Amino acid sequence: MKSLKNILLLAVAVFTCAFAPHERIYPETIDWDTHFKANPDPNSNYAAVTSTIWQYGYRSTIRGNNLQLDFNFLGGVDVNKSWVKRDKIRNKAASKQLLNHEQGHVYINFLLLKKGEYILKNQGYTIQNYKRLIDRTAKDIGKFYNDMQDRYDVETKHGMDVAAQQKWDAFFESELSQF
Repeated sequence: MKSLKNILLLAVAVFTCAFAPHERIYPETIDWDTHFKANPDPNSNYAAVTSTIWQYGYRSTIRGNNLQLDFNFLGGVDVNKSWVKRDKIRNKAASKQLLNHEQGHVYINFLLLKKGEYILKNQGYTIQNYKRLIDRTAKDIGKFYNDMQDRYDVETKHGMDVAAQQKWDAFFESELSQF
């Protein structure tokens, strides 16, 4: 009788979760006052720099031939390394344009966080390969998105090429709609 009750409770929980509205996940929306606390680099030609963080960790448990991995992930803006030269911003329109460009760096970091989490959690690990595979995969994922950050700056000319920025904005909208 007790096991039937447990099965019914499990069935109700699965049914409820399957039809419950899932919370949408969004990247943080940046603003000059909250996210850009570092002192600007006086030698930099840029008006702003957004520094982002991506970290992962895991705990492994091995019982006999069974491997269990519990991952944790952290990502976001490093406000203590991000900066803006407010005197380089001419007006509200320029501020909005630059902040939109910097927001793109946050979007790329968010994609790294969510897609990296998915890839790392869903690989086929064995007791023999999990450490090497996690390390290699995380490095590959990090490199892919670091290269994307660089390509984003080059293609948009750090937000100055409005047409290129609009293409990237459309890309971000499409990619972020998955979450």
